[in-house]
This record gives sequence, C-alpha cells and structure tokens, in this order.
Amino acid sequence: MPTLRSVIDGFVAEAGVFSLQAPPEWSQGRTLYGGMTTALSAQVALKALPGLPVLRSAQVAFIGPASGLLRFTPALLRQGKSSAIVGVDCLSAADSRAETGIAARSIFTYGAGRESSVAHDFSTRPDVPAPDACPVYADPDVFRPSFFQNLDVRLAAGKRPVSGEGVPDFMVWVRHLDNAGLDPIVALLALADAPPPAAMIQFKAFAPISSMTWSIDLFQPVAASDWYLLRSYSEQAAHGYSLQGMELWNAAGQRVAAARQMVALFA
Repeated sequence: MPTLRSVIDGFVAEAGVFSLQAPPEWSQGRTLYGGMTTALSAQVALKALPGLPVLRSAQVAFIGPASGLLRFTPALLRQGKSSAIVGVDCLSAADSRAETGIAARSIFTYGAGRESSVAHDFSTRPDVPAPDACPVYADPDVFRPSFFQNLDVRLAAGKRPVSGEGVPDFMVWVRHLDNAGLDPIVALLALADAPPPAAMIQFKAFAPISSMTWSIDLFQPVAASDWYLLRSYSEQAAHGYSLQGMELWNAAGQRVAAARQMVALFA
C-alpha cells in the first residue's frame, strides 16, 4: 500500500510539468479521491514555487476522472508583497492511447501573517467521545472506497451513509495511518474530504455521488496533528444536488479549516 509520502516521492518533473501514475489504492471508483487530487496539486505548487507564504484558501473544480497518467501544471497567477495566487491543473490520461483531458483545476491562495488589532475565535469544537471510544465508520458492505485503507476513520456522532433516515449531519475522527514526512497542510488536504457527503445518510440504497466543487479555508498556523474531528452537514438538497458545509478541528480543539462543497447525487 503506497503511503502519501511515497506517492509524492514518485513525481517526475520535466519542463515545469509534474507527472505520476494515479495510485489505485487512493481511488474512489474510477478516479482518485478528491482530497488526494487536491493534496497532490498543493504539493506540486510547493515543489514548483518554493518560498510561498502559508496556504490560506483553496478552490477546486473536479472536472473529470483523475486516473492513469496524471500531469500537473502549476502557474503563478499573481505575486504580491505578502500574498500569492497559484493555479494548478491536473491532466489525466486513463492509458497511453487516451487523449489527455483535464481532471481538476485548483486555485491556491497564500498569504503571510501580519500584525492586526483584530483577533477572535468563536468556533467551538463539539463535545464528542474520544477516537478510541468511537466505532469504525465505514461499513464494508455499504461504503468503503479504496482510499479508506490509508486512513483511520471513526464515527463520533450521527448516522452512517445509506441509513435511510436521520438528519444529514455527522462527525468523524479521521487520521492518516502513515503521515511521516508530510507537509502538515498537504496531509490535512488529503483527509479533509474523506467522508462521503452528509446527504448520503438519507439514501435508502447505495447510489453514486460526485463532488463537483470543493473550497476550503485554513486557519493558520496548521501544525501536524494525529487525529482531526471532521463535521459534515448538508444544508439543502434537491434536484440531484446537495450544498454542504464541513469543519475540521485538530486534536487540541482548535478549528483549523472550514469548507463548502457542491455534490451531485444520483439517488
């Protein structure tokens, strides 16, 4: 099983393009899991543009399947005194005979810290049992995508997918089984989208879903953490789409990210 670190080490750089074979162990159906695609894109930005300030925000459009040979092309879109905006396209060819198409387009916004008279944090981590007291989240008979073998995911509150009832709002503890040598932000991105969308709680039988867009804002500094508590909740769903929010807290109780997602539902 390739770790995220070993996948990153497999990048081949040539003429400003970073290539690797999509590892099937990090897949979800016929594509890389979206958080993995985002994490690899963020890693490419770091490789191509060393010295960037800290990552503050990322917006990702999942355009097509990320499989086979992946080519990442980074571009510095803007450089200011304390900020930078970087675009990364992930191009995919399922095999050597296939025409390459775009799989994902990411925009990363970086910004250095500055002195400010404004400082507050009104976020509060929910009171849930510790990870060791929570059951394993995935039911292999209902939902267990391939990439889950790289993560430890525990159900902290709410229902599992395909329960057919209940409020579409749940919380899980999640961590990498191996995060040695990883940039903390890349590691965070690689698990921040791990659970299925909250609307799947109300599915009466398994049906496909597809993440269309994902945006995530980070509260810096993001330090390495073993466990993260992740909340996912659907605010509105109709006509085959769900609008959902997501929040992540580190093991120390600090909220480190807030995210939003548009999900296509085929149920």
